[in-house]
Amino acid sequence: MRGGEVGTRDPFSERPLSLRIEAALICGSRLVDDYLAGAPAISAFYAGHPLDGGAYRDKLAEVQRRFDRPARERAAAALRPTSAGAAERLRRFVEEGGAMVTTGQQTGLFTGPLYTIHKILSAIRVAEALEAELGVLVLPVFWAASEDHDFTEVNHAWAVDGAGELHRFGVHATERRAVPMSEMRLGPDVESAFDGFAQAIGADGDASGILTRVRAAYQPGRTVAEAFRDTMAELFSGFDLLVTDAADPALKEASAEVLLAEAANAAEHERLVAEQTAALEASGYPSQVVVAEGATNLFIQGVAGARGPGGRARLQRDGGGFIAPEVRRRFTRSELESLLREQPGALSPNVLLRPVVESAVFPTLAYVAGPAETAYFAQIGPLFDALGIRMPLVFPRFAALIAPAEAEEARAALDITEDELRLPEHELVERAARRRIPPEVAEQLLALRRAIVGGFGGVIDAARPIDRNLDLALGARRNRAIVEVARAERKIIRHVKRNDAELRRGTSLARNHLWPNGQPQERVLTVFQYLLRQPSLLHDLAAAMHVQLRPAAVPA
Repeated sequence: MRGGEVGTRDPFSERPLSLRIEAALICGSRLVDDYLAGAPAISAFYAGHPLDGGAYRDKLAEVQRRFDRPARERAAAALRPTSAGAAERLRRFVEEGGAMVTTGQQTGLFTGPLYTIHKILSAIRVAEALEAELGVLVLPVFWAASEDHDFTEVNHAWAVDGAGELHRFGVHATERRAVPMSEMRLGPDVESAFDGFAQAIGADGDASGILTRVRAAYQPGRTVAEAFRDTMAELFSGFDLLVTDAADPALKEASAEVLLAEAANAAEHERLVAEQTAALEASGYPSQVVVAEGATNLFIQGVAGARGPGGRARLQRDGGGFIAPEVRRRFTRSELESLLREQPGALSPNVLLRPVVESAVFPTLAYVAGPAETAYFAQIGPLFDALGIRMPLVFPRFAALIAPAEAEEARAALDITEDELRLPEHELVERAARRRIPPEVAEQLLALRRAIVGGFGGVIDAARPIDRNLDLALGARRNRAIVEVARAERKIIRHVKRNDAELRRGTSLARNHLWPNGQPQERVLTVFQYLLRQPSLLHDLAAAMHVQLRPAAVPA
């Protein structure tokens, strides 16, 4: 991974900080790579290149036309500042105008994986760059996706302990229904989960008291979304960040028109997205989201039917009306309109419609996206067009690696390559153990192999005049002898793995910090794993994220 490195001092001691930071725009997906490279085949599906200042100036003109003062007031009502500075900037936005850079993520246990933090910091840095480039107020906004209902994705957190072992800490659902995280309450097991999590990452090093405040947020009886929002507000109190919640009543009210338009035009929207998806696939790129026939881009939740109270379920078209199959209840379009007026939270957008809702409520210049989001944005341009909104630019987020000194030292000592970190754990340990065999043992094993091959070769050559058929028989015995040497080597390796404590701890430290569970660090570990050791971590990460726009031509 390429990028800048940041080094500061540990406030708890005089030793240099033991974390190295690398950051770069996400890459590796052919679609994202081609998009960043400006390849025409994929660029046609987006509103412009993410580093093109001119494209942002064009988008700015569009949002300024749509967002008069009443629209700005509606947007501001759905936003919560994380700092006094953010509150003042939000007030200026209402008074003076401006634009926003948004990003979003599910509300997870103990903030979820690091990439959520990386997305927010990316949005902050992009907003800063656009404000400098365009000369207008540009606010970073984080959308807490509290209406998501897949509890198994967000009900756990991972931590690496001092010995390098990886642990999973999870909580159980308190609802049998598939309810959104704005309704899923934490049970009593969140206390023991937090205790184990805090102990694993070294709570005794929490001089700033951040874990005490996180514990106060993740209490039994609170919803997953509430705990997540409070923790994010605490983490980003040093940044001028604004937070919105998908279930916020002000946001629901401001987005009702888009949801009703989707209900009224669901069949047409399905056709438009299906055609766009087919065009994307014809250009050689896979689609990220399957367009289901007869579906809408809406979910319905909290509505009772023949099967009792419903959780959150996709709303499907049914003749001239709609059906929620999970509760066996049908709706006419007018019934949906009445339901939305009576229960603003009853309807919510799916993954394809949510960016459109966001751009309708907020003056979004750019959406900071992960690789999957970058891909599905290529499918939804026609939804923006159908609702009279110019699609925002998609800015692929920064990825980052936080490398603790002990993990890097272990990797160097065991001569583990970056590619080897991606191997299954048993293969990594096997390779590292092989390299730990004492040189004299390795030399003797090699000499034994050569002796067997050479010795049998001489015997085979000498015996050939007796009977050429002896070649096969003697060759088979030679091969068996070589197999026995390999078995002896494996026996030696097993004893190395058993007796070499440095090998066991070193491979765990390297893999579980840098490539845990066979995945990038940012997809598994939480920010607290490293924030306790480096309280300036968020600012250091932000400093490593360099946004270099191509300047826009200033209109005469």
